[in-house]
Amino acid sequence: MSSEWPLRQDPEAPVIIALALVDDPESLGFVVLDDEDDWFISDGTELSEDVVVNRESFAKLSVREAVELLPQLAALAGLPTGMAADWDPERRTWLLSSVTGSDDEEEDRRLLAARVAAWKYEGSPDDEAQISSGLTEIPTGPQQPVRAIRQVVREQDGTWLFVGFEVPEAEDFEVEGLELEHVANLYPDVRSVLKAAPGQVYDRATPDGDWELVEG
Repeated sequence: MSSEWPLRQDPEAPVIIALALVDDPESLGFVVLDDEDDWFISDGTELSEDVVVNRESFAKLSVREAVELLPQLAALAGLPTGMAADWDPERRTWLLSSVTGSDDEEEDRRLLAARVAAWKYEGSPDDEAQISSGLTEIPTGPQQPVRAIRQVVREQDGTWLFVGFEVPEAEDFEVEGLELEHVANLYPDVRSVLKAAPGQVYDRATPDGDWELVEG
């Protein structure tokens, strides 16, 4: 691992980690980055409402210690808050998803209200957007594919579709659902076209090219 600190969090900040991972890092299951920018790292075990069970199953490490134990965490440097990532050990790839809700409904409403108040674009930050599957994956191997959005589609019903350069034109592809704000934070260069009205399509020829309105 590079000597340069890869994450935005303070290396001495605490993380909650499954005790099983301390003994067997290969049993990594998933991570969650909560709305306070704090990490939860698990072998697949969920937090319990039983405090005693949690004490038996989880411990606290520093972020630095967690990265030393699990170097693949460095690939999640740009992960927005409120997101989760499942670990695919065969492909050495993170699979991203949006975390929806918690056990504290009042806190969820407060956080959403703050997000909506800060949102400057069309739609709502918690709208579910469809995004080509390759854009929800972060490989950790030496071969890094281009991860950039080629096309932004605002459907007539107001929903959003984001298509990556990994998708050949005029071919069918699989999509995943992410919250719209998470797409905008993962791929900030789409923010300038989140003004799209229903029925409009924006496209660009290269990952660093200018957006062009091609439909609507």
